[in-house]
Amino acid sequence: METREYQKTINYIFDLIEGGLLKVGDQLPTERKLSERLGISRNSIREALRTLENLGLVECRQGSGTYLVDHVSETFKKAINIMLMMKQTSHSEICEFRRHMEKAACRFVISKGVSEEARSALLSAVERLKLSEETNGMAEADTLFHYTLIRATGNSFMITIFDAVTDTYRKFIDDILTLSDSATKSELNKAHEKIARSLVSGDEEACIAAINEHYDIVERIEESHNAKH
Repeated sequence: METREYQKTINYIFDLIEGGLLKVGDQLPTERKLSERLGISRNSIREALRTLENLGLVECRQGSGTYLVDHVSETFKKAINIMLMMKQTSHSEICEFRRHMEKAACRFVISKGVSEEARSALLSAVERLKLSEETNGMAEADTLFHYTLIRATGNSFMITIFDAVTDTYRKFIDDILTLSDSATKSELNKAHEKIARSLVSGDEEACIAAINEHYDIVERIEESHNAKH
Protein backbone atom coordinates (compact mmCIF):
# COMPACT_ATOMS: atom_id res chain seq x y z
CA MET A 1 0.00 0.00 0.00
CA GLU A 2 2.81 2.41 0.98
CA THR A 3 4.63 1.74 -2.29
CA ARG A 4 1.49 2.41 -4.36
CA GLU A 5 0.83 5.70 -2.52
CA TYR A 6 4.43 6.76 -2.97
CA GLN A 7 4.28 6.09 -6.72
CA LYS A 8 0.90 7.79 -7.02
CA THR A 9 2.44 11.02 -5.74
CA ILE A 10 5.33 10.89 -8.19
CA ASN A 11 3.00 10.10 -11.11
CA TYR A 12 0.74 13.01 -10.18
CA ILE A 13 3.66 15.47 -10.14
CA PHE A 14 4.93 14.11 -13.47
CA ASP A 15 1.44 14.59 -14.92
CA LEU A 16 1.48 18.24 -13.79
CA ILE A 17 4.84 18.75 -15.51
CA GLU A 18 3.77 16.97 -18.68
CA GLY A 19 0.55 18.97 -18.82
CA GLY A 20 2.43 22.26 -18.52
CA LEU A 21 0.81 23.04 -15.16
CA LEU A 22 4.15 22.90 -13.36
CA LYS A 23 7.31 24.51 -14.74
CA VAL A 24 10.86 24.95 -13.46
CA GLY A 25 10.77 27.53 -10.67
CA ASP A 26 7.13 26.86 -9.77
CA GLN A 27 6.13 25.89 -6.27
CA LEU A 28 4.54 22.47 -5.82
CA PRO A 29 1.26 22.10 -3.91
CA THR A 30 1.85 21.70 -0.17
CA GLU A 31 2.05 18.27 1.45
CA ARG A 32 -1.37 18.88 2.99
CA LYS A 33 -2.96 19.77 -0.37
CA LEU A 34 -1.32 16.79 -2.11
CA SER A 35 -2.50 14.51 0.68
CA GLU A 36 -6.08 15.78 0.41
CA ARG A 37 -6.11 15.72 -3.39
CA LEU A 38 -4.66 12.22 -3.71
CA GLY A 39 -6.22 10.75 -0.59
CA ILE A 40 -2.95 9.36 0.75
CA SER A 41 -0.84 9.89 3.86
CA ARG A 42 1.49 12.85 4.28
CA ASN A 43 4.31 10.41 5.10
CA SER A 44 3.98 8.92 1.61
CA ILE A 45 3.92 12.42 0.11
CA ARG A 46 7.06 13.35 2.04
CA GLU A 47 8.88 10.21 0.95
CA ALA A 48 7.99 10.82 -2.71
CA LEU A 49 9.22 14.42 -2.53
CA ARG A 50 12.47 13.25 -0.91
CA THR A 51 13.02 10.84 -3.80
CA LEU A 52 12.37 13.57 -6.38
CA GLU A 53 14.79 15.84 -4.52
CA ASN A 54 17.49 13.15 -4.65
CA LEU A 55 16.92 12.97 -8.41
CA GLY A 56 17.48 16.72 -8.69
CA LEU A 57 13.91 17.44 -9.79
CA VAL A 58 12.61 19.34 -6.77
CA GLU A 59 14.11 21.42 -3.99
CA CYS A 60 12.64 21.63 -0.50
CA ARG A 61 13.24 25.09 0.97
CA GLN A 62 12.81 25.43 4.69
CA GLY A 63 9.91 27.68 5.57
CA SER A 64 9.05 28.30 1.91
CA GLY A 65 7.90 25.07 0.31
CA THR A 66 8.95 22.67 -2.44
CA TYR A 67 9.90 23.91 -5.92
CA LEU A 68 10.47 22.30 -9.29
CA VAL A 69 14.13 22.74 -10.24
CA ASP A 70 16.57 21.59 -12.91
CA HIS A 71 19.40 19.96 -10.97
CA VAL A 72 19.48 16.75 -13.00
CA SER A 73 23.08 17.39 -14.06
CA GLU A 74 24.10 17.43 -10.39
CA THR A 75 22.50 14.01 -9.95
CA PHE A 76 24.48 12.68 -12.92
CA LYS A 77 27.69 14.07 -11.43
CA LYS A 78 27.07 12.29 -8.14
CA ALA A 79 26.29 9.03 -9.94
CA ILE A 80 29.51 9.22 -11.99
CA ASN A 81 31.59 9.97 -8.89
CA ILE A 82 30.04 7.00 -7.11
CA MET A 83 30.83 4.79 -10.13
CA LEU A 84 34.47 5.94 -9.99
CA MET A 85 34.72 5.31 -6.24
CA MET A 86 33.24 1.83 -6.65
CA LYS A 87 35.53 1.20 -9.65
CA GLN A 88 32.56 0.58 -11.93
CA THR A 89 34.16 2.92 -14.45
CA SER A 90 37.49 4.70 -14.88
CA HIS A 91 38.89 8.01 -16.06
CA SER A 92 40.08 6.22 -19.21
CA GLU A 93 36.52 5.12 -20.00
CA ILE A 94 35.23 8.64 -19.35
CA CYS A 95 37.95 10.01 -21.63
CA GLU A 96 36.91 7.53 -24.34
CA PHE A 97 33.27 8.58 -23.92
CA ARG A 98 34.21 12.25 -24.29
CA ARG A 99 36.20 11.51 -27.43
CA HIS A 100 33.21 9.88 -29.13
CA MET A 101 30.72 12.41 -27.78
CA GLU A 102 32.76 15.32 -29.15
CA LYS A 103 33.02 13.65 -32.56
CA ALA A 104 29.24 13.23 -32.54
CA ALA A 105 28.90 16.89 -31.55
CA CYS A 106 31.22 17.91 -34.38
CA ARG A 107 29.10 16.06 -36.95
CA PHE A 108 25.92 17.48 -35.44
CA VAL A 109 27.13 21.10 -35.49
CA ILE A 110 28.50 20.91 -39.03
CA SER A 111 25.33 19.26 -40.35
CA LYS A 112 23.12 22.07 -39.05
CA GLY A 113 25.60 24.89 -39.60
CA VAL A 114 27.74 26.81 -37.12
CA SER A 115 26.10 29.97 -35.80
CA GLU A 116 28.04 33.24 -35.64
CA GLU A 117 27.75 33.15 -31.87
CA ALA A 118 29.30 29.66 -31.76
CA ARG A 119 32.08 30.67 -34.17
CA SER A 120 33.01 33.65 -32.02
CA ALA A 121 32.85 31.65 -28.77
CA LEU A 122 35.04 28.83 -30.12
CA LEU A 123 37.73 31.12 -31.50
CA SER A 124 37.67 33.16 -28.28
CA ALA A 125 38.11 29.95 -26.27
CA VAL A 126 41.14 29.05 -28.40
CA GLU A 127 42.75 32.43 -27.74
CA ARG A 128 42.13 32.02 -24.03
CA LEU A 129 43.88 28.63 -24.14
CA LYS A 130 46.92 30.17 -25.83
CA LEU A 131 47.16 32.85 -23.18
CA SER A 132 46.81 30.27 -20.40
CA GLU A 133 49.82 28.14 -21.43
CA GLU A 134 52.17 30.07 -19.18
CA THR A 135 49.76 30.31 -16.25
CA ASN A 136 47.92 27.94 -13.96
CA GLY A 137 44.67 28.62 -15.74
CA MET A 138 44.97 26.12 -18.56
CA ALA A 139 42.70 23.51 -16.96
CA GLU A 140 39.91 26.07 -16.63
CA ALA A 141 40.48 27.29 -20.18
CA ASP A 142 40.46 23.68 -21.42
CA THR A 143 37.15 23.03 -19.67
CA LEU A 144 35.67 26.19 -21.20
CA PHE A 145 36.82 25.18 -24.70
CA HIS A 146 35.24 21.72 -24.60
CA TYR A 147 32.06 23.05 -23.01
CA THR A 148 31.84 25.71 -25.75
CA LEU A 149 32.17 22.96 -28.35
CA ILE A 150 29.24 21.00 -26.89
CA ARG A 151 27.13 24.15 -26.38
CA ALA A 152 27.49 24.84 -30.11
CA THR A 153 25.16 21.87 -30.71
CA GLY A 154 22.30 23.70 -28.97
CA ASN A 155 21.19 20.24 -27.80
CA SER A 156 20.11 20.47 -24.14
CA PHE A 157 20.43 16.72 -23.53
CA MET A 158 24.01 16.57 -24.84
CA ILE A 159 24.93 19.68 -22.86
CA THR A 160 23.51 18.24 -19.61
CA ILE A 161 25.31 14.91 -20.02
CA PHE A 162 28.57 16.56 -20.99
CA ASP A 163 28.38 19.00 -18.09
CA ALA A 164 28.07 16.10 -15.65
CA VAL A 165 30.96 14.22 -17.23
CA THR A 166 33.16 17.32 -17.39
CA ASP A 167 32.80 18.04 -13.67
CA THR A 168 34.17 14.58 -12.87
CA TYR A 169 36.79 14.80 -15.61
CA ARG A 170 38.13 18.15 -14.38
CA LYS A 171 40.53 16.80 -11.73
CA PHE A 172 41.84 14.24 -14.21
CA ILE A 173 42.65 17.05 -16.68
CA ASP A 174 44.28 19.07 -13.88
CA ASP A 175 46.57 16.09 -13.23
CA ILE A 176 47.26 15.58 -16.94
CA LEU A 177 48.28 19.20 -17.39
CA THR A 178 50.46 19.07 -14.28
CA LEU A 179 52.32 16.16 -15.87
CA SER A 180 52.71 18.01 -19.18
CA ASP A 181 55.73 20.09 -20.16
CA SER A 182 55.38 23.32 -22.13
CA ALA A 183 55.89 21.54 -25.46
CA THR A 184 53.07 19.09 -24.73
CA LYS A 185 50.75 21.89 -23.59
CA SER A 186 51.47 23.71 -26.84
CA GLU A 187 50.75 20.49 -28.76
CA LEU A 188 47.40 20.16 -26.98
CA ASN A 189 46.47 23.72 -27.79
CA LYS A 190 47.36 23.27 -31.45
CA ALA A 191 44.90 20.35 -31.48
CA HIS A 192 42.29 22.60 -29.82
CA GLU A 193 42.82 25.22 -32.52
CA LYS A 194 42.49 22.60 -35.28
CA ILE A 195 39.19 21.44 -33.77
CA ALA A 196 37.80 24.98 -33.64
CA ARG A 197 38.95 26.09 -37.08
CA SER A 198 37.83 22.92 -38.86
CA LEU A 199 34.45 23.18 -37.12
CA VAL A 200 34.08 26.83 -38.12
CA SER A 201 35.02 26.00 -41.73
CA GLY A 202 32.66 23.02 -41.81
CA ASP A 203 35.42 20.46 -42.49
CA GLU A 204 34.04 17.38 -40.72
CA GLU A 205 36.93 15.07 -41.62
CA ALA A 206 39.52 17.52 -40.30
CA CYS A 207 37.49 18.12 -37.13
CA ILE A 208 37.23 14.39 -36.37
CA ALA A 209 40.98 14.00 -36.98
CA ALA A 210 41.75 16.92 -34.66
CA ILE A 211 39.56 15.51 -31.87
CA ASN A 212 41.34 12.17 -32.20
CA GLU A 213 44.70 13.96 -32.12
CA HIS A 214 43.73 15.77 -28.93
CA TYR A 215 42.61 12.64 -27.07
CA ASP A 216 45.59 10.65 -28.36
CA ILE A 217 47.85 13.21 -26.68
CA VAL A 218 45.89 12.97 -23.42
CA GLU A 219 46.10 9.16 -23.48
CA ARG A 220 49.82 9.29 -24.26
CA ILE A 221 50.46 11.49 -21.22
CA GLU A 222 48.43 9.20 -18.97
CA GLU A 223 50.11 6.04 -20.27
CA SER A 224 53.55 7.59 -19.80
CA HIS A 225 52.68 8.51 -16.20
CA ASN A 226 51.27 5.05 -15.44
CA ALA A 227 54.37 3.37 -16.86
CA LYS A 228 56.51 5.28 -14.34
CA HIS A 229 54.41 4.24 -11.33
